[in-house]
Amino acid sequence: MKQRVSKVLAVMMVAVLMLTGKADAATIAQGQHTIEHLDNGDYIETVINDAGMKAALSLQSADKQITKTKTAYYKNKSGAVLWSVSIKATFSYNGTSSKCISCSPSASAPAKSWSIKSLSSSKKGNSASAKVVAVHATNVSQQYTKTVTIHCSKTGVIS
Repeated sequence: MKQRVSKVLAVMMVAVLMLTGKADAATIAQGQHTIEHLDNGDYIETVINDAGMKAALSLQSADKQITKTKTAYYKNKSGAVLWSVSIKATFSYNGTSSKCISCSPSASAPAKSWSIKSLSSSKKGNSASAKVVAVHATNVSQQYTKTVTIHCSKTGVIS
């Protein structure tokens, strides 16, 4: 009985340490972003938002999980969002490998002059992608295809 209680306490202590430990490499700056300028003066701003990190509660592994969302915003010259595409992905990592567990795409076109023609997603290994085709309402020949891909390193660094 004492051995069982000792094992349970040890497991609980490990779980507490995993859940309350210092932030590791999976912590990235909130609002990390890049900007791609287009020939017509518009631009695409890509942002990674933090959706959280948690240790997987498994006695057999020390895997951690992290969920992040990467969004590309298509903006006009004055900075108004015309349309956007996002991929939300949950990754598992342990210092020696990482993998994408699940992903969910989304897209929107808040500007009346644009609409979303198609949206798809895929995941493979340690990455997930969302692909959107956005179409201009009055000029159907003006369409734009954008793929947003999010990766997780073996140490939980998201890019």
